[in-house]
Amino acid sequence: NRVDQQREKMGAEFIQLTGEDGNALEFNRRGGSGCISVTANVAPKLCSDFQKFSFSSSDNEKKESERIDQILQPVHKSLFIESNPSPVKYAAKLLNLCSDEVRLPLVKVMKSTQDEIKKALSSAKLI
Repeated sequence: NRVDQQREKMGAEFIQLTGEDGNALEFNRRGGSGCISVTANVAPKLCSDFQKFSFSSSDNEKKESERIDQILQPVHKSLFIESNPSPVKYAAKLLNLCSDEVRLPLVKVMKSTQDEIKKALSSAKLI
């Protein structure tokens, strides 16, 4: 796999980060060092715990990382239905963190995307 190949060429001290929230569990399991996360903007505790547990050697903590990953997957998906950063801005608005205003050429997310984001955040017990 690509993570293994990169580590082989660069050495174990080379830090590899994924920019894709949805594949972070598998990436970490294959030797990655973590994730530059969009979802962490709206679910920092869940993302932090997920990362911590995904590197653990404890079977219980590995299972916990899988459980958290299942909770986060709908959130990850909802935040990428439309062009970033509009979905995460809307999610942050729901959490009273900021406004969902974006500058042109970006636009606010469509109603159908708003519904998916609300559903995902609710499912993850973030709202």
